[in-house]
Amino acid sequence: MLQTDYRCPSQTDRTVQKVVLNPRPSGHGLGFGDINGDGRTDIILADGWLEQPTSDPWRAPWPFHPEFSLGAASVPIIAYDVNGDGHTDLIVGQAHDYGLHWFEQRIQDDGGRRWIRHQIDTETSQLHDLQLADLDNDGVAELVTGKRYRAHNDGDPGAHDPVGLFYYKIDGGRFERHVIDYGQAGQASGAGIYFWIQDLTDNGFPDIVAPGKDGLYWFENLGG
Repeated sequence: MLQTDYRCPSQTDRTVQKVVLNPRPSGHGLGFGDINGDGRTDIILADGWLEQPTSDPWRAPWPFHPEFSLGAASVPIIAYDVNGDGHTDLIVGQAHDYGLHWFEQRIQDDGGRRWIRHQIDTETSQLHDLQLADLDNDGVAELVTGKRYRAHNDGDPGAHDPVGLFYYKIDGGRFERHVIDYGQAGQASGAGIYFWIQDLTDNGFPDIVAPGKDGLYWFENLGG
C-alpha cells in the first residue's frame, strides 16, 4: 500500500494523507454501498467491488471482487435493494452509451454471489447522473435521471437524440418511466454530470435543479 503525505502551507501546517485502497485501475463509474450485508460501506466500480476490511480500512488492503461488468457506468452507481429481498442490488445508467439497467444480487446455495441484469430503459443514452428521491412524499423513493447533452462533444451514441429528464417508479423492479421534460435541446432540458434535488419553495415537495451544456433549469414540483 502506498501512502504519501502532502503538506499544505498554512499557519496550522495541516497534513493531507493519501491512502491507496487498491492499486488496480478502474473504468468509468463509481458508487458506494454495503454489498455483502456486513454493515460496512463498500466501493462499487465498473468491473467489480472493493470490500471494506474488518480491520482498519485506512491501512488494510480492500479485496477486489470482479463479479460484474457495468460498461461505461454512471456516477453514481446506485446501491439499493430494488426487489426487497434483503440484498443490495445495483442501478446503473450508461453514461456514454444507450441503456439503464438494474443488476439483481442473488446468493447461490454454495454462498457465492451472482448478478442478473434487468433492462429499465434501452432507448435513452448518456444517463450520467442518477439519484433516488421521494418526489411524491409517499415514503418510497423514485429513481431520477436525465439524458446529458453533448457528452464528449457529440462523440457518444445518441448524441443528437432529444434530451429529457425522467423519474421512474421502482415498484419492486417493475420500473415505470414518467417524463418530466423531453424534446430538442433549447426547447427541453436533460441533466448533466450532476444535478440537485431539494425543496426550494418550502411546499413540502422536492424540486430538481438540472445544469448541463444546454443551460441551467429549475423544475418546480407542485405535488399532486
